[in-house]
Amino acid sequence: MNLITKYDTSSRRIAAVGMYDGVHAGHRFLIDYLGVEARSRGLVPSVVTFSRHPLSVVRPLEAPALLNTLDDRVRLLSQAGAQDVILLSFNESLRRMSARDFLSILRKKFAIEALVVGFNNRLGHDLVDSIEQYRTIGREVGVEVIAAPEYRGPFAPVSSSAIRRHLIEGRPEEAAKLLGSPYRLRGKVINGKKLGRTLGFPTANLALPPAPALIPKTGVYAACVTTPDGVRRQAVVNIGYRPTVSEDGASSRALSIEAHIIDFIGYIYDEEITVDFISYLRAEKAFPTTARLAAQVKDDIAAAKKQLKDSNASN
Repeated sequence: MNLITKYDTSSRRIAAVGMYDGVHAGHRFLIDYLGVEARSRGLVPSVVTFSRHPLSVVRPLEAPALLNTLDDRVRLLSQAGAQDVILLSFNESLRRMSARDFLSILRKKFAIEALVVGFNNRLGHDLVDSIEQYRTIGREVGVEVIAAPEYRGPFAPVSSSAIRRHLIEGRPEEAAKLLGSPYRLRGKVINGKKLGRTLGFPTANLALPPAPALIPKTGVYAACVTTPDGVRRQAVVNIGYRPTVSEDGASSRALSIEAHIIDFIGYIYDEEITVDFISYLRAEKAFPTTARLAAQVKDDIAAAKKQLKDSNASN
């Protein structure tokens, strides 16, 4: 896979354009179709995407949290079949560009000879509203515009906004259906308060991903953690503010993500782990004593093991 951040005409390309946040089942269907069209034309299947969400420029207060970091999005696009990923900076200049000017730049600066357009794609500030208009503009600038069929697979329609809503409302199973895999956070293990260790349930504290990464609803989850040795392990993960114990006896104001990796002993500080969210077990709550908290964690582990076994998620 080639990541292209500057003008490049070294290959004749066919492309699809979009944010592709989550690289969900609908996105992968479109990229599969792109690959079919690429092979029939002898062109390089390419994806044009953006370094930040267009809404962060167009309507900043409405910009969503994102399902992937940029690095993960590029990696997933490559896995989906994009040979070239063309990364554009979405800025005021791009925001104000017409569909004609945008297609012209794709043709002249990136050697894109054909463009696959999803059934609900819109390009340019003028928001051309029919595929025939795009085809007319494309012919004028030398880009063949191809309409992709609508995705009608399981759980359609699929959208990044629906996935975000499921995660924010505590439905990771529903999000996974649309993504095609569990929602994942990746980060380094950092030092914490070590309360879990004193209770007999040591936790790995995940460094919070940088904004605008989406963090699921606060609460306790059955999850799978992939440790630095590459092994995927069962876990209980708490997202929240540690309401039972903090230094001053009050709940913490800082959000944390803590994973108890079941039956795991190992030193993984400063190492990277991934957390796959499988199911939501319960809301975070305060307990009157640490003994009551420890008893609840024991129950959470049992519930997580059952959920993970039933879903075959840890296989």
